[in-house]
Amino acid sequence: MGVTEISKLLGVQKSTAHSLLQTLMARDFVQQNEAGRYSLGVQLIELGHICLEKLDIRDVAKPSMLELANETSQIAILAVLAHDKLIIIEKVEPERPFLIIPKFDFSVAVHSTAVGKVLMANAANDIIDKIIDNGLEKYTDFTLTDRTELLRELDVVRKQGYGIGCNETINGVTCLAAPIFNNSRKVIAALSVSCPSSVLTENEHLEIIRILKQKAGIISQRLGCRQL
Repeated sequence: MGVTEISKLLGVQKSTAHSLLQTLMARDFVQQNEAGRYSLGVQLIELGHICLEKLDIRDVAKPSMLELANETSQIAILAVLAHDKLIIIEKVEPERPFLIIPKFDFSVAVHSTAVGKVLMANAANDIIDKIIDNGLEKYTDFTLTDRTELLRELDVVRKQGYGIGCNETINGVTCLAAPIFNNSRKVIAALSVSCPSSVLTENEHLEIIRILKQKAGIISQRLGCRQL
């Protein structure tokens, strides 16, 4: 922006705006290019990053999770990867839930859940290796327990931008998940919905993925991710 634009926005004289800008430039809050136009300086950008890092992802995600649960009539789940363990940090049920998920230790089901696959697909290689080396437990007849098959599946998840776990952890339950990015475009969480496999048609499947990716994108933007 030019000094004239800034003075009009602030409602002050150009000389006053110029003086303020010089003070801000001296403290690296504002920078000026060769054309004489001003933009945010390093200090403001760093302060913005600090504020973003202090955001509680659960607070940021909750409004979108409520919308997701009610728009799909399914359970919405927010999960993160803590080293090699899957941690569910938030769960929201729709007003009239169609599914009740039985008690289950999801912390070790990274390889068989949609959220786990999304987080694993975007994790460092040493984390992926550690999860596989811990053992790929077989929960149902559909659980991937072969290293090569799982790595192939993770590659698909990475490319398509979402993960699916159909009857792989609990028979009769399908989960769909999408990644959540921070301001550095790093995947820091995964958002998912869980629904009964028996009632999930192909059209519903595609519609849920569309809504899911939309809500995950909104949460990512609120966390400072500007380009998806």
